[in-house]
Amino acid sequence: MIDPMASFEVKTLIPLKLFGIDVSITNSSLYMILVVILICVLFFIGTSDKSIIPGKLRYCLEKLFGFVNGIIDSNVSEKGSQLFPYILSLFLFIAIGNMVGLLPYAFSFTSQLVVTLCMACLVFITSIIVGIYNQGVHYLKHFCPDGIPLYIAPFFTIIELMSFAFRPVSLGIRLFANMVSGHIMIKVMASFAVSLAGTSILAGVAVIPVIVNVLLNVFKLVVCVLQAYVFAVLSCIYLSESLTTEHKEERRN
Repeated sequence: MIDPMASFEVKTLIPLKLFGIDVSITNSSLYMILVVILICVLFFIGTSDKSIIPGKLRYCLEKLFGFVNGIIDSNVSEKGSQLFPYILSLFLFIAIGNMVGLLPYAFSFTSQLVVTLCMACLVFITSIIVGIYNQGVHYLKHFCPDGIPLYIAPFFTIIELMSFAFRPVSLGIRLFANMVSGHIMIKVMASFAVSLAGTSILAGVAVIPVIVNVLLNVFKLVVCVLQAYVFAVLSCIYLSESLTTEHKEERRN
């Protein structure tokens, strides 16, 4: 029986310590580095094409730029173009990381809660920094807008703060849960096929879970891109609140 949880085990490949801090290279960090290198190589090759008629890779990159730019235009204010490099990097890192995790014997780092929560927290912290930079102390008005009666203001503020703090949790858990459930389902079906093949009476039936597993992999490939898209869209929505400068404009008027 194949253990469906075995593929999620983080293993130390190269033990390293820096000033007493464990900075060992694990299978998770190794695949993250490989994904970053793969993205850099794709962009280097694609952007080195200077011909009038773009090649296939450059054409795909241009379409990708337009797709990500469409996400930003649909969910962020007119200043959303500032987020393009960040959202593009985030989308590619998650999408390619998800797809690499589908390869045999590969490690899916997006199936690690600590990784997805760190990416979500990065979006969360960035939104706070950008919000304070653009709006100053007026950024705090998001938690208690004007017009709220004084007697319910404390309760409203607490609810808004809890909702705001829960954003990175929901963002990270959503990606983690979808990736883990998909991988477990594929592993279980593969184990089921192996078990049936080992039984002489039901050996011919083993082709059914194999076909189902192939279909699941195709579906999982779509989910890999979809989850990267959802993560990018929600990141844009959270960051859009920080890019608005309505309070500053009102103060000038």
